[in-house]
Amino acid sequence: MKAWKKIVPAIAVLGLVLTACGQGNSDKSSNSSSQESSSSVKSSNSSSSDSSSSKSSSDESSSNSASSSHTDSKLGNEKLPRQNSAASKISGDKANYNVRYSTDGATFNKKTYSNASAASQQVDYQSSDSTKGLPSVDLGYSVKGHEDRGAGQAYVSTNFGNWSLVSHANVENGSDKAVENAKAAVKFVQSNSLPIPQSKGNIQIESDTESSVTWQEGNSVYTVKAPNATAALKMATSIK
Repeated sequence: MKAWKKIVPAIAVLGLVLTACGQGNSDKSSNSSSQESSSSVKSSNSSSSDSSSSKSSSDESSSNSASSSHTDSKLGNEKLPRQNSAASKISGDKANYNVRYSTDGATFNKKTYSNASAASQQVDYQSSDSTKGLPSVDLGYSVKGHEDRGAGQAYVSTNFGNWSLVSHANVENGSDKAVENAKAAVKFVQSNSLPIPQSKGNIQIESDTESSVTWQEGNSVYTVKAPNATAALKMATSIK
């Protein structure tokens, strides 16, 4: 009987120990499950974020593509002097259009005429015969110009290939701006290729207002205008 009394308390203690162990394992299992659930939520959120980022990139790409398609639908495969941007304003169609660039106010224009003869008359080409007898001026690179001065104005003209160049400036305090601008233009075209006119082209340089580059291709006339001669020449020579 005494032996039995000793065994019963021992069994009770063992039962309590086992119960405690079981509870501990249950808590650990619960914590592990909670951590796995949290990890799953984080993974889901990360996946959702990646999906949102991917969708944003896709939308942006679609928007750019739509903008490009809109330009193509207006101008077809027409060459432009610089890459279009959303800030550029395009009006007209493939035969007659105008592109205005908001960054510097430059424009690129095309006009189509009934025939090549009519188009040729729209290019203010200056032949070398019109400057015969005027004082000559060295513009560098073996290019000779002719200068015409009077009434406070100065004009320097020259010809190369199918192109004529006229530089105009007001004469103030003996300023030689017309000559300086003509020299700078001649230097620029030595290392940059202008479009090939069919059959005439003219560069008009103004020291105080916008300058232009105009040339004929068949029955069409293209004109670049920009705030200064350098910008106009860069636009014209960037057409590929």
